[in-house]
Amino acid sequence: MTNKLVFVLAAFLWAAAPVMAEVIEAGNTICPVSGDKVSGKHFVVHEGKQYGLCCPQCAKEFKKNPEKYIAKLKAGKAHEHEGHDHSH
Repeated sequence: MTNKLVFVLAAFLWAAAPVMAEVIEAGNTICPVSGDKVSGKHFVVHEGKQYGLCCPQCAKEFKKNPEKYIAKLKAGKAHEHEGHDHSH
């Protein structure tokens, strides 16, 4: 491997480092959007934390206002059901 190739590879890895940063599991078992049980299949990552959700619709809703739903988790109010519509 030439020195130039090694330099280019090192520069690429350095630039990609933030993208490859470790994601921390939030550990919630209740969907902060709907109040339903987390499915284990649907997640959203916000500011380095991965939050469990019950469905893809809740992922869309979470992304509209993540601070609202994170605040519910922190306040322990994620269990309060908001009338989730299971028809999606």
